[in-house]
Amino acid sequence: MIIGIGTDILQMERLIAAYERTQGRLAERILGKEELVVFHQRLARNQKRGMAYLATRFAAKEAFSKAIGLGMRMPMTWRSLQTLNESSGKPVTYYSGALADFMLERNWHAEVTVSDEQDMAIAFVVVSHGTPIVTTHDPSNYIG
Repeated sequence: MIIGIGTDILQMERLIAAYERTQGRLAERILGKEELVVFHQRLARNQKRGMAYLATRFAAKEAFSKAIGLGMRMPMTWRSLQTLNESSGKPVTYYSGALADFMLERNWHAEVTVSDEQDMAIAFVVVSHGTPIVTTHDPSNYIG
């Protein structure tokens, strides 16, 4: 059963400006531990791809917060949701802290997709009730 659907689209230029204005602290405020590692790796290889990663993760968090119906209020926090990639490249959600408890208590899970183009990033999330397709939500199982 579908609980909620969320989507978010953003202009990369605005996110890049905020990242530069905060001298990079924006990434540390938004990204979870494993996401931050991937971000720094991608940024070191190619600044454009690093910023696209930050933008898609920002969009995923916004879309997820809409899908669960809370917005950015507890238990939803920027770093309590991570969108990590399986080895196939499929993005998968990972929850921590109070958000993990919230999702488990309700038997909810989320499917997420993200995409980016030169100047835009988008995310789409569907939150459902029932057994998730992916049963393990251990961030060590995912790659950047």
